[in-house]
Order: sequence, then C-alpha cells, then structure tokens
Amino acid sequence: MSDSGANDENGRTEDVDDSGRSPSIDRRKFIATTAAVGVAGVAGCNSSDGDEEETTEPSGDDTDDSTETEMTEEETTSEPSVSGEVTIVHDTHVHGSYGDLEGQVNVATYFQLMNQIADGAENSIKVGSGDDLASSVLSAQFDGKHITDAFNAGGLAFDTFGNHDFDMGPDVTRDRIADSEFQWVSANVRDTEAGDVFGAEQGASRYELVELGGVTVGLTGIINVAAPTITSMGETTEVPGLDDPVSETVSDMQDDGADLVVVMSHVAAENARELAENVDGIDAIVGDHAATFSEEAEVVNDTVLSFVGDEYEYVGELTLTVEDGERTDHSLTAHETASAVESGDVEPHPEVQEVAQGYEEQLSEQLDTVIGETTVPLDARESVVREEEANIGNYITDALRARGDTDVAIQNGGGIRTDTRYPEGDVTKRLVYSLLPFGNNLVTVEVSGETLLEVLELGSMSGGGFLQISGMSYTYDPEADQGDRIVEAQVGGEALDPEATYTMATNNFTATGGDGYTMLQDATRIIDANEGELLSVIVANSVEAEGTISPEVEGRITTE
Repeated sequence: MSDSGANDENGRTEDVDDSGRSPSIDRRKFIATTAAVGVAGVAGCNSSDGDEEETTEPSGDDTDDSTETEMTEEETTSEPSVSGEVTIVHDTHVHGSYGDLEGQVNVATYFQLMNQIADGAENSIKVGSGDDLASSVLSAQFDGKHITDAFNAGGLAFDTFGNHDFDMGPDVTRDRIADSEFQWVSANVRDTEAGDVFGAEQGASRYELVELGGVTVGLTGIINVAAPTITSMGETTEVPGLDDPVSETVSDMQDDGADLVVVMSHVAAENARELAENVDGIDAIVGDHAATFSEEAEVVNDTVLSFVGDEYEYVGELTLTVEDGERTDHSLTAHETASAVESGDVEPHPEVQEVAQGYEEQLSEQLDTVIGETTVPLDARESVVREEEANIGNYITDALRARGDTDVAIQNGGGIRTDTRYPEGDVTKRLVYSLLPFGNNLVTVEVSGETLLEVLELGSMSGGGFLQISGMSYTYDPEADQGDRIVEAQVGGEALDPEATYTMATNNFTATGGDGYTMLQDATRIIDANEGELLSVIVANSVEAEGTISPEVEGRITTE
C-alpha cells in the first residue's frame, strides 16, 4: 500500500477535482496501483528498474565542460517557487448521528454547507476528523454503513480514525473502509500482524498527497492514544503514541514533495498543542476529540490549530497561504450550520438527504414500536451513570445477569448513552438501542473473589469505567486511593470471599480490557463475544417480556 498521493505514470502529482480527488483516477484502481508500485514510484521518487537507457556525456573542450558543470550546480541549488492558497474545509465528528432531519442542523444541510464553502474557494479539499461511524442507534442497527453512504454522497475527500470508529470491532471498521469512496488515512493506527497502517488491504493509507493550485498538500490523521483502552480495536491493532509516528510520517510526506502538511486530528486540544510543540513541520492540525470550539485558530510552534466543536454545528474553513514554498499566512472562519440554513443560504444536500431518509425509514420500521412501559423515570444522565448507582444501570445489569445465568453482572457507565432522564411512559426499541448503541455482546466469565474485588476497586472510580452492578453490593470510601477504596462487599447477600469463584456477566468491551479492566482479559470464558447476544437485544427482550418495568435505586453502591 502506498503512503503517497495520486501521481501520473511519470511521477507528477495530478490536479484534483472539487472533492479533493484526481478526476482521472478511479479510487479502487488508484489503491491497486499504489499497492503494486510502492511509495517511491507513486510519489515521483526516482527508482531504478534496470530499464533506463544509458546516457553518455557529450564530448567537448574544457570550456564546454566547465559551463555545463556551472549550470548543473546552479540548477541543483535553486528551489522552485511554489505559491498559492489552499483551503481545508473540515468537519467535526458526528458520532454516527444524522442530526435532526426535520430541523436545520443535520447531515444533509451540513454537507451542502461544506460543498458551498469548498466551491467558493479556488483550491479546496473536504476532510473529516474521525469518530464518525458510531455511536448512535443508527450505528447499532447499520454498523456505520449509514455514515459511509452519506459521506460518499456528500463528496468527503479524506477521513481519519477516531476511537468510536472501532466501537463495532475492527472487522466492521475494515468493511466501512472498503465501502468508502473517500480515503482513510492515519499515522498512528497500526496493524501489528500486517505491519502496515490499519485497513491497508481495504484501502487505508498512512498519508496521501494531493496537488491544489500548484501546492502539494500532504494529509494524514491521528487517533487518541487511549483508543485501544476505550474501544474495541482488536488484538492486532495498536496506537504507538503520537510524536514518533507523526514525526516519521511528516518527514516521509516532505521527502515525497509535500509543500504543506495537514493532520486531521482525533486527539484532545491539549494533546494537539503538545504534538505541535514536539514535532516540527506540521502546517495545520484540524479537528478535535473533545469537542473544543474556537472561532480563531491557534498557532503553536508555527503550526495552525483549528477546533470547531462536534457533530453538525460548525464547519471549519481554514485557508493557508504559501509564498515561495513557505506558509506565510492563515485565516479561519467557523461557519454555523443553523445560521446558514436560517438565512436561506443553505438547503439540504439532495443526495445526502435521500440516503439519510432511506436509513431513517428503515430504522423506524424496526425500532419505533412500543415494547413496554416504565412506571418510573429512567435516569441515564452521565452525571449519574458514571458517578453513582442508577436505576437504568440496575435494570440493564439485572437483564444481563439473568440472560447469562451468572452470580453477578457489571456494565461500564460509559456504555450507557443519551445523557437523558426519560419520563415514565412507553418504552420503545429505539429508546433501548439509544441507551446501548455500541453493538457490544454479552460475555460471561469465571473470576476469583480476589479478581472481583479488584474489579470493584476500579469500578468505583468516577468516569466512563464506573460500574453499574447486579447480584452484589459494596460500600466504598471516595477519598481513598484505588486499591483501598472498598470498605465492604457482598455477593448474593454474603460477604465477598476472595478465595471463592464467581460467574460474571458483562460486555465484550470490558471483558477484553476496556476502560482498564485488564484483569478480565484472561478470565475463563463461559460465553464468549461470538456466542453472546447484543446487549441492546437482551435488554429490549427483557422489557418486552415484562411489559411493565419499575427499576429503583436499591443501595447496591454506597459511600462511607
């Protein structure tokens, strides 16, 4: 797989169309060609294949030789003058959502705005920043294909990986790469088994080069280094840091002729600033993992950083000016989608809207049916499920424990979404799938009491790894250090026995070490992820079987 951009047979970088892709090269043919010829040939580097014609220097007197030598030295030392403007039109991260298709801010209005901005700039390219395939109820149903289809229709040129792009597992991510007409790039997501960028076989690359108005732009991407811990990347996928892989990629892009280096970022703003400080040669970093928004670009170590929030609220228009081969200026405009629609300047993109409506219709047919009712509000607010016992957490873990026929069950609070307190009333499949959107499967394991205590120690820490539990209870000291937090714990009404063996139900994310639960990685499997049902299906079936539910907070988790 090539790490370079689109070049003709003579090694020249070709012009691209308004989607950022060479109009004369089909993407699939381009990928096959670059995989066959390698980096040097595609990037225009000279390589010897043994077929070059031999040349003989012309004979002449000393004066002729001297003149030739001087001209050669002058030609060698002179640098070509590269000047122009390049506009990076960048999205945020959409988390598998389409937005409100009945309102102003959604995938269709967003892509129309992106295209209008790109069309209004002389040399532009449209890029993403990852976290697009998941997590949403649509993602749980369609494994992110609803996003790649919409992005294909909208004409995105490049995207990179975010942690949520692996929520359905690495095999699904590879399928989505193969579906994409846009190009996936990443400097720091590696397939250790293949020894290449993740998804290379499906068409992903470490970087690409495109020529925009005579300026050669190198594009790559980065993922947050915690991704292997917080999502399901698989055993052969790694993220070997930030600085070293980016530094190496920047150097390779520059060697291949990049005049500008742009990094599509799925790391938090503070990490992007550190990267810019530590690695020279990056002209721009666009995008953010943590939804940072800034109307003005920042400059760190001569690197321009652009953060425009998340989902469909803003489109970033970052223009970089190059004079004599050096970036000399920049400007950023953050376009608000709602304002653009309200002013009448933007209508929904027709092709994107058609894709989105088609998927929403399919979803409605499947999910907008009432499966039961709740007599009490269901509390899925992040401030609750990630900090304390929640009635919805109790219901979910009870359903998992019953389905797995285990002693106890755990569910990480970060896996319960929507950040909403639902009133009493009807419960639909859509509500359940929204609460549990990640496509995780039931896993049951055997653990020692000692390991279970270790799990509770970690599970009492606030954040996405905070555990909702069933079949047990515990009291903890929130001021104590991890390892000394659990004051007492019970399983089935009896004191937890460190020497005993217990069966546990959980999801494949925590069972494989997600959120730091590495102590479960080697636990003996009773039901593994390939055999277990989707959590959302288990909970929906439980609601449907009961008809009426009334989950309560029962004192399973208390503080000293």
